[in-house]
Amino acid sequence: MELKLLTPGPVQLPREVLEAVARQPLFHRSVEFREVLGRVVEKLRMVYDYNSTPVIAPGTGTLAVDIAVYNYVDPGDRVLVVVNGVFGERLAESIESRGGVVYKLNLDHVEPDIVEDYARRIGDVKVVAVVHNETSMGIANRIVEKLQGVAESLGAILIVDSVSGMPAEPIRGRVDVIATASHKAFLAPPGASILYVSVEPKVKTKVPPSMDLRRLVKGSITLNPPYTPPINVVYGLDVSLDMILKLGVDGYHEVHRLRAQTLYRNLRLEPVAREPYRSYTVTAFWAPNPDLIVRELRKHGYIIARGMGVYEDKMIRVGVLGDVSIDDLRRVVEVVNNIVD
Repeated sequence: MELKLLTPGPVQLPREVLEAVARQPLFHRSVEFREVLGRVVEKLRMVYDYNSTPVIAPGTGTLAVDIAVYNYVDPGDRVLVVVNGVFGERLAESIESRGGVVYKLNLDHVEPDIVEDYARRIGDVKVVAVVHNETSMGIANRIVEKLQGVAESLGAILIVDSVSGMPAEPIRGRVDVIATASHKAFLAPPGASILYVSVEPKVKTKVPPSMDLRRLVKGSITLNPPYTPPINVVYGLDVSLDMILKLGVDGYHEVHRLRAQTLYRNLRLEPVAREPYRSYTVTAFWAPNPDLIVRELRKHGYIIARGMGVYEDKMIRVGVLGDVSIDDLRRVVEVVNNIVD
């Protein structure tokens, strides 16, 4: 039996994307590859059109976050991190590894007024950092772009981790720097760190060459990457971005909203996140026996995820990204409800 991924990522890839990836990699300095890369960079701009430069680097979503941190945080900088789950904690860990002084603000969801008030009490905040879509808790902070004004009023930079968010959970405004990845809402295989950069890196201390955002931005603009990019992932993005743009960002968001609502409205489990903060890419539910639910769904051909960290044995997470149908999700509802009834 073939198993279907309903996980937070990697996601179930469309057949056309798999076929695009299964090619001999081109030499990354060749004219032929630059043509492909140019198409992909332009499509990434169309997905998020707020005067940002899209950057593709070999790596994961975690590396994309680290690249953002190391290019905008100097050792000793005061950084406010909004935390509402495991990935908010990881964002704080990345900043601490750089030598930043982290001030955590634990919130169920982003509230700009509270963030600004806390930042002013800290004083001299250089960076505000936040997770857009908290994968561990199924929480969508859909107003992260409103923190841009807060950051600017503080003279600070805004870093957004949107690894499991955009473009299915769009960001509808300019943000200084966004970190994301190929293998979730961008419908491609793992292997590409993707960043959107709208302000020049300001760090004074050195950055490892592989993480040097100035070089990566220049390479994206000139279509001459400083290092070998994830070539076959770029092939996949060339196809997957066409699929996304055919629907349009709003249409793509609506597809995922309908999928997620199929679970939120029909599963006889309590969603972890409150309305209107429930994610439309990764749904999370409190569950009395996550192991049993995971095992039973696997028997029916579906792989889902348990909770993370302290909630590993208390919740399930069902991703609705990728090649997933409403019928798949109805089948999940049927199986899970039979267990919990």
